Amino acid sequence: MSATNSIVTLNVGGHIYTTTRSTLTSYPDSMLGAMFGGDFDALRDDQGRYFIDRDGTVFEHVLNFLRTTQLVLPKDFKKLDLLEIEADFYQIQPLIEAVKAYKARLEQSKKEERWTHDVVLVTFTEEIHSYDDPSLSVNASRPEVDRMVKDLRKKIGLNLCERYLAELLGKLRDNSFTVQSYGVVPPDKKHGLRQIWTLERKVPEDNRSPMNRMRALLKL
Repeated sequence: MSATNSIVTLNVGGHIYTTTRSTLTSYPDSMLGAMFGGDFDALRDDQGRYFIDRDGTVFEHVLNFLRTTQLVLPKDFKKLDLLEIEADFYQIQPLIEAVKAYKARLEQSKKEERWTHDVVLVTFTEEIHSYDDPSLSVNASRPEVDRMVKDLRKKIGLNLCERYLAELLGKLRDNSFTVQSYGVVPPDKKHGLRQIWTLERKVPEDNRSPMNRMRALLKL
């Protein structure tokens, strides 16, 4: 095996990697290209492995880029800023540019994220006869929101007094709903005074799976 294609074992911050010298010298102008191209002596650990005192978890993505020339990251990757720092440290210019392009795409996708609205319509009706209890109807735009409101009503109780109504509206506000409109319908032959609230909250469409909605938007 030629020296340029020999197997190399690295200890990067306590993480062990095995690759070839040709991979590490893919970009001769980089720090790794100089280190393994023979331009300077490299530090070794007590096992004889080349030692680099940098973040070992992020180096996985640095090494994969050297192998493939493509930046492929997990969807839940949380160390993008650190990867950018490491790319700059190793002076791998194509990787630096790839990280910047990746970050730009993420920012653009956040800007383009589509939003929709959950809507709740609350109607409180006073009955004509004093011996009749007032009635409350709640209509929701989606089944999940309807279940949420029912859970709220169970927590508050079934008393249809004005205090209960105020508490229900307060709980909806606590769950990111805001009052978009309020109206009063005068009494007629069948019903007493009716008060109607329309409440909305803004949610990203990507987060509208049932479990995500209930976990992220319900704060009970």
